[in-house]
Amino acid sequence: MAKTSRIEQYLDFMMYVLRADGVVDRNEKVHMLGLMVDGLQLDPELIEKYKQELEKDEWEPVTDEELLKVTEGLEPSSLAHMVKDAYSLAASDGVIHEAEISVVRRCLKVRGIPLEKFSDIDLWARQSLALAHRGTLLLTVGDGNTDQA
Repeated sequence: MAKTSRIEQYLDFMMYVLRADGVVDRNEKVHMLGLMVDGLQLDPELIEKYKQELEKDEWEPVTDEELLKVTEGLEPSSLAHMVKDAYSLAASDGVIHEAEISVVRRCLKVRGIPLEKFSDIDLWARQSLALAHRGTLLLTVGDGNTDQA
């Protein structure tokens, strides 16, 4: 069996979070595709693999073994990046669903992160989203909006 690349670990985790609430809506698909095409500039074959996953109507529930595999060999900074991006992806439909957060928490649990850290991790991830949104507002030019960011 071929070893999963770091990028596939990352994308698999994003897919697990995306599918957690049982629905992948248009905004979530656009966010994921934008991440793959613009952000990561992936090989077209890899993009096609994940596009096909996005188009499915049903998925098997993610297992603890699959969640452990997506964190295998990751340094804490890489894991933090992955968690922050998972929250961003979960928020792309306007709501971070409890099922999506549950997948993140399960992943951290199987990785060995203590349960007592979860509320701080959740707060950190949500604050990161809010700061990124504020930065976007501050750097938006010419939209005619004079509201304070």
